[in-house]
Amino acid sequence: MAEQIHTRASGASLNEQARQEHQLGVGISQSSTSATANTTAGSKTSNPKPRSIVWDHFTKLSLEQTKGEEKAKCHHCKSEFLCNSSSHGTNGMLKHLKRRHKWIFVEKNQSLIGVIEGEEGPGGRKTTVSISYNTEEIRKMLAIFVIEDEMPFSVVEGRGFRQFVNRLEPRFTVPSRRTITRDCYQLFLDEKCKLKEFLKKSCVRACLTTDCWTSIQNISYMCLTTHFIDENWRLQKRILNFSQIDNHKGETIGKEIDRCLREWGIENVFTITVDNASSNDVAISYLRRKLKNWNGLVCEGDYMHMRCAAHILNLIVNDGLKDLNPSIVSIRNAIRYVRSSPQRLQKFKQAAHAEKISSGASLCFDVPTRWNSTYTMLEHAIPFQKAFERLEDEDEGYVTWFKDDRQPSSLDWDNARAFVQFLKLFYEVTLALSGSLHVTANCAFDEIQTINELLVKWSENEVDCVLGTMACNMRNKFDKYWGKIENINPLIYIGIVLDPRYKLEYVNFICDANYEIGTATLLKKKIANTLW
Repeated sequence: MAEQIHTRASGASLNEQARQEHQLGVGISQSSTSATANTTAGSKTSNPKPRSIVWDHFTKLSLEQTKGEEKAKCHHCKSEFLCNSSSHGTNGMLKHLKRRHKWIFVEKNQSLIGVIEGEEGPGGRKTTVSISYNTEEIRKMLAIFVIEDEMPFSVVEGRGFRQFVNRLEPRFTVPSRRTITRDCYQLFLDEKCKLKEFLKKSCVRACLTTDCWTSIQNISYMCLTTHFIDENWRLQKRILNFSQIDNHKGETIGKEIDRCLREWGIENVFTITVDNASSNDVAISYLRRKLKNWNGLVCEGDYMHMRCAAHILNLIVNDGLKDLNPSIVSIRNAIRYVRSSPQRLQKFKQAAHAEKISSGASLCFDVPTRWNSTYTMLEHAIPFQKAFERLEDEDEGYVTWFKDDRQPSSLDWDNARAFVQFLKLFYEVTLALSGSLHVTANCAFDEIQTINELLVKWSENEVDCVLGTMACNMRNKFDKYWGKIENINPLIYIGIVLDPRYKLEYVNFICDANYEIGTATLLKKKIANTLW
């Protein structure tokens, strides 16, 4: 019995010694390991796994591969080292790990000092924090990288990306594209649960905005956004839904919004802002019936339908551009010629330099369906009129380009200047009404009246026929949507009444100044009834 106790005690002490040497990074030769294993009671294997830490990072090569020499290969850099137990041991491999792969000896829970950037992005506020290695956290940040930078899922399988990550953090194994796809979807589900809790806690009443469009693949989509004031009186904006729909019919849109509201648990709706398509009238009527059953409407939903002011401005301006369209087309074609090849762009720059044009703006294309981009295109092109005229004299290719179309004439450039001068105010008003991170309801009425005053002034202009004709066309479209008081949502006026800078007296003054006596009286009465 005494001999058995002594044997067990000796084996335990040797095991303890091996464990300490393993923690300190001290190599243990194969012979000493075998001796330890033979003296340990209860050992069932004749060749146990080597205890040295180096064998977690090295693989012993066969004698055929090394021509009779005992060698081992590093898992990380593929370096080979002699590992003969009698002459070399594991000391050389251990020094290699300490010199080339220091991260191996960093404790798993040990923190490192790191610098992270704020939400502002590159160049934003940076914070020094203590960072510890966490595989789950790294995978989460990798999923955020794919989402925020709009990278394909296959980026994680790129050779260069894997080499970069391995050099940056060798302990992290880069997942496959399928794994990162699941991680991105799981991140979406987690954020969706957080948003549901936030809406349940902070969203007392929501204002919705929706829009539909058709892609170049002829697929219909709908986006639903909510704005609300949280418990700290801060304006919040969240995209609730981006989904594919069968068509743009009103009932289809209404059912999709209804499904989305039930999914997010939103019952109290204040307004729904939509464009002026007739199908949206049907969608609003459908939602009004559904929301009445939930008791989530204000004033029985009489003021729920809010027409998009930016979309109305777009319709007004496009109606005024009909007569100027040939001038815009000719200038657009000239810009297309210049930007069609690097050689032509270089010739244009030489012409601009010859004409001593110092404008820092560059030529840009527009989106024909968006007048504000057309405004920007012409605003940048007007300073280069002399450069285009020099191209007409010196570049034969420029003249040939307009074989089927006409070149921009001096009259076209004059029309463009009038267009830019006239629509600059419309451009500024559109930017003011399209803000999504600040409240715009209190300035909508004032901006609408500014547009009305401008149209009245320019429509009576007899000096410039181009501007006069354009203003008359726009004024007809303006009266269609905002000329009749019954077509205007009273909440536009309530927003400015609640603004402490203006209040009710200012609204009454504007009504008397811009409408006839009978119309102004009816409008002021309607505002008072809505307010009280």
